[in-house]
Amino acid sequence: MNRETAAAITATNTGILIFLAAVLFALVNHPGLRTVGAPEPPWVLLAPEGEAPGEVDPALERGWAVYQAERCSSCHSIAGQGSPRYPLDGVGDRHSAEVLRYWVTDPQRADPDVRKRSFDHLSEDQVADLVTLLQSFTER
Repeated sequence: MNRETAAAITATNTGILIFLAAVLFALVNHPGLRTVGAPEPPWVLLAPEGEAPGEVDPALERGWAVYQAERCSSCHSIAGQGSPRYPLDGVGDRHSAEVLRYWVTDPQRADPDVRKRSFDHLSEDQVADLVTLLQSFTER
């Protein structure tokens, strides 16, 4: 084996090791990435222990569909499910519907210092359903 071939093999192996280390780091620091399949809807997660959630408002179901489609759990968690960086537990108690709408469609209006992308591509109905879902996250 010549020197160029050995250098190419070493460079390839180093790249593979760096990639594997990055994947391992992501899995350790973002537990939501380890979730297989669809997570439980929040009305199941937040129901009192041992109780069935009962009938669910269709707006909550549509809001949950938007939450999943937009991959909100990659940055947020509900009842410990998703990324722990920005939990949404109790957000319905802390913010009005108007402020929650800003957090979705114009985050800098809610907080000028925030570095969060806008979801202004969502329809008015999708935003309304997502805000309804967020308002349901209250302290229990």
